[in-house]
Amino acid sequence: MSAITIDVQGVQGVQAALAAFGAKAEAGIAKAITATALDINTDVKKRIQRGPKTGVVYRRGGGQNLSSEHQASAPGEAPATDTGTLVSSVYFEQSSKLSATVGSRLAYSAYLEFGTMHILPRPSWVPATEAATPKLITRIEAALRKAAQ
Repeated sequence: MSAITIDVQGVQGVQAALAAFGAKAEAGIAKAITATALDINTDVKKRIQRGPKTGVVYRRGGGQNLSSEHQASAPGEAPATDTGTLVSSVYFEQSSKLSATVGSRLAYSAYLEFGTMHILPRPSWVPATEAATPKLITRIEAALRKAAQ
């Protein structure tokens, strides 16, 4: 199983802001975390379903019934969707007010994300998280400004 969990780093600063601004700040930060986790969830799925794929093209099916072609992802690209199982396994879970997880219920998703001895990484969670981080920071700053009013 593979998962990305959003926990606010620099917790001392967040705790100080929560003490200074109270429940209003906590609610705003919680909304920022939830919105960002949902963004990551959507982005991971889009990367798997629609991202550029430049890997090997092969025919699916066995024997004389080679039904269709599939283009795999190349190393460094998000996995190429084939049956939809990986995309269907992606989930969002709010574990607490200030923590959310986007993950997959499939063990092989971690092998795709980080690679193995025999498979080079095909990341989707890490790039989606890196893309969402600036927006999370902006959302938290906006929540704190609003709480300070």
